[in-house]
Amino acid sequence: MIAMPIELVERAPALADAQAVLPLLKLMSEPNRLRLFALLAGGERCVCEIEADMRLPQNLVSHHLGMLRDAGFIRARRAGRWVYYSVNREALAGIYPVICRLFNPDCVSDASTAGSACNVCATK
Repeated sequence: MIAMPIELVERAPALADAQAVLPLLKLMSEPNRLRLFALLAGGERCVCEIEADMRLPQNLVSHHLGMLRDAGFIRARRAGRWVYYSVNREALAGIYPVICRLFNPDCVSDASTAGSACNVCATK
C-alpha cells in the first residue's frame, strides 16, 4: 500500500466535501436560479407567482425550475391545473453539514454521519 503524504490525508475530507457540494454550487452560480431558489426558500409558490416575482418569461422560469427539480433541490406539487414549487428541505438537510464544514473552519460536525448537527451553529 502506498502512503499518502500527510498534507493530502489532512485535506482529503475537505476535498470530499467540495465534491459533495459541487452540484449545488454549480446550479446556484447562475443568478436567476439563485434568485429563484431564494424566493422558494420563503415558502411554496405557484408558477404564475414565480414568473411575476422574477419578472422573467415563462419558458426561462420553467427551464430554471426544471434544473433545480431534476437536481432534487426543489419539489413540485400539482393542485388541479396549477403547479406549486417548494424547497426540498430533506435533500438540503443532508448537504447542510457538508457546506458548514467547507465554508466554516470552526464547524466540527461529524463528517462520517450524514445530517449530523453542526457544533458551532447548533443546527441540523
